Amino acid sequence: MTVPITPWQSLRQRWQQVDRTAQGQSLASPCMSVCIMKTDADECHGCLRSLDEIAYWGMSSPQQQRAVWQRLGQRIEQHFKEV
Repeated sequence: MTVPITPWQSLRQRWQQVDRTAQGQSLASPCMSVCIMKTDADECHGCLRSLDEIAYWGMSSPQQQRAVWQRLGQRIEQHFKEV
């Protein structure tokens, strides 16, 4: 029996892959196709990005994308502590 993977578990796996990606390379989008903004925070429930981070992702350089992923890595770990 396969245990279902939550969006945050998938996001965490993607973050681990991105963290191993060479500097300067374009990075995978954090989008988990669970696009629901939390009412208590400026954060998407699926990918944990803010509206600004979502809006600017496609126009961001690899360095800017990596900075977003670094912030997401911290958010991911915080969410796993809370669950």
